Amino acid sequence: MQLLCGRSAIITGAAQGIGRAMVDSFIEQGATVLAVDIKPLDGLLDADAHPKGLHVLQLDITQPAAPERIMRAASERMGGLDILINNAGIASFMPITETSDTAWDEVLALNLSSVFRICRDAVPLLKASSSGRIINIGSVMSTFGGAGLSAYAASKHGVAGLTKCLASELGEFAITANFIQPGAILTEITRGSIQQYPQMEAFWRDKAALGRWGEPSDIAPVAVFLASDLGAFVSGTGLVADGGAMQAP
Repeated sequence: MQLLCGRSAIITGAAQGIGRAMVDSFIEQGATVLAVDIKPLDGLLDADAHPKGLHVLQLDITQPAAPERIMRAASERMGGLDILINNAGIASFMPITETSDTAWDEVLALNLSSVFRICRDAVPLLKASSSGRIINIGSVMSTFGGAGLSAYAASKHGVAGLTKCLASELGEFAITANFIQPGAILTEITRGSIQQYPQMEAFWRDKAALGRWGEPSDIAPVAVFLASDLGAFVSGTGLVADGGAMQAP
């Protein structure tokens, strides 16, 4: 049985990594998806698994007009919106004394401010749905901190707080709001970081109780659960998917 049959979803950061895995899973589960990314989305359109259930929109979500364009596309192409997933994000690794205002603003603009604006503009469409869901991608760093990750951790703490407030405000409209807290996941971004800092690979692999890095396919089912009727009574919560890494000292 398809868990998301007949539902429409927006997924940002959809061209690769966790976003791409969620697009695959959501379409497999019967959803219609509007995939949004600043990067080209040709790879999604070429996939055999994505016939008529996929729509794409290439744009920079940090631009002021982006949320309105995304919601208009959802209305025109999918007829509405049931599920919003804010996945797009970036990470920077540098000591706070070396973090410029520009570097700080760049991370916060994409990881937090764009999430706020897109959530705000999505509310009218989600109110019209009988199964409205907001799923924001946080991080284990939205609970903890880490050296060299001040901007990233601050943005993900912000995502956690924003999501909890959304859950409180929108519950009366039967809209749930949750955030997923991935641990170390092998994506294009983290592979680049491993090349720059090879010690990262062994550190996070050994730190995880399961003894491995996560894959994007480990996170997508968590989003499916939250988006489906199975997660209908879960709201205001951060679900950790880190292979048990945060349990270790």
